[in-house]
Amino acid sequence: MELTAGRFAQLFGVAERELPEACTDAIVAADLRYERPSAGARDDIILRVLQTLDSDKPTVVGAHRSDIWESCWADSLQRFRDAGLSPESLVPHFISPGLPVRLDRDYAIPSSPRYELRVLEVCRAFLFDRYFSPMRSVYEFGCGSGFNLVALARQLPGKRLLGLDWSKSANETVDLIRKALDIDVAGRSFDFFAPDRSLALGRECGVLTMCALEQVGARHEAFLGYLLEGNPGVCVHMEPLLELYDESLLVDHLAARYHRKRGYLQGFLPALRALESSGRIELLDVRRVYFGSLYHEGYSYVAWRPR
Repeated sequence: MELTAGRFAQLFGVAERELPEACTDAIVAADLRYERPSAGARDDIILRVLQTLDSDKPTVVGAHRSDIWESCWADSLQRFRDAGLSPESLVPHFISPGLPVRLDRDYAIPSSPRYELRVLEVCRAFLFDRYFSPMRSVYEFGCGSGFNLVALARQLPGKRLLGLDWSKSANETVDLIRKALDIDVAGRSFDFFAPDRSLALGRECGVLTMCALEQVGARHEAFLGYLLEGNPGVCVHMEPLLELYDESLLVDHLAARYHRKRGYLQGFLPALRALESSGRIELLDVRRVYFGSLYHEGYSYVAWRPR
């Protein structure tokens, strides 16, 4: 079995001819074959997930982890330097190679150790083309290593890019990317819990979060309020969205348990839907991609804009 362009089009809710060239190029370049595990292997995967859920290994996210993330992005910055400023070294450690993945509400065994990353690259290329092509600038909040910004600059050259993160090392990495790779990008400090309202957005600016807003848990109201005030042209969030799981299904139930144990993003999608009902925003798409890592699905997305 294999994830094809046609299957990705179905996951994105578009016709195959609507896939952008960057998306199809990424599909052609990747080994996206997979197998379904045998009954015994599937039981082993579920047991592994359950053992993790019953352990103290999954840590709770939130502002108290700022020191941990600073250490994480400091290590990433050092890897970037040690690798001779190779963009490939910017891939975050949480995109783990060689593990089973989630696909279509079940588990799959990829043929490639970097399967999760390759699927992310396809999804990312689709979102960039669909939502950011008309934007003059794109701001990524919670940019971490900056690897999404590098991909964005390559796919849509000429945009003014800004990478925002509460980590000083993340800001340093983005500034080093500008110098080393000649990309129009700058790093700036930003706290989801206390947004800097001096940072203007505007209708020619696109907002991006990718596996970053998950860290605020239920405390997303400050950032959401900032976005509403800033009136950007579009906001795209590729994040784990708890409300999209069907918890009557075992695989979804386990993902939702993991999501809650980590304290990931909660209530954000219902808040957006309430804002749409009141006429304050327009929801452009809410999409469960039906793909994820071993423990949960972090690649669903919602796109919206203020009215």
